[in-house]
Amino acid sequence: MTDNLTILKNEYETLKGQFIINNDKIERLVGFGDDGEDYYFLTFNGRHITWNSCVIRIIPLRGFIKKDDYNNFKRLAKLNHFDQIDKKGFMKFFNSYINDLPEDHIFISKFCWDLN
Repeated sequence: MTDNLTILKNEYETLKGQFIINNDKIERLVGFGDDGEDYYFLTFNGRHITWNSCVIRIIPLRGFIKKDDYNNFKRLAKLNHFDQIDKKGFMKFFNSYINDLPEDHIFISKFCWDLN
């Protein structure tokens, strides 16, 4: 039997960098973390990183919608997402973001900023 951490890590590795539906939002899955109480999928909407409890369900889009439609999400991200349009500014934002996190928040995976 496989433990929850392994199952969730595998799900992250399979979907990292992809656009997913998270509750009622379409965001990119960019990381996987832990706060000592729960595991989290980290999503990015182009401007903000959100920690989403792995209790919620994420729904992958790649391979489930038309390829042209999925590629349009990627095209729009290249034009609008902070990590795609201003790498230096984004790294400054990201480093500040990491420094402001509570000590109990850790990253289990490397972040994936690729558009997959």
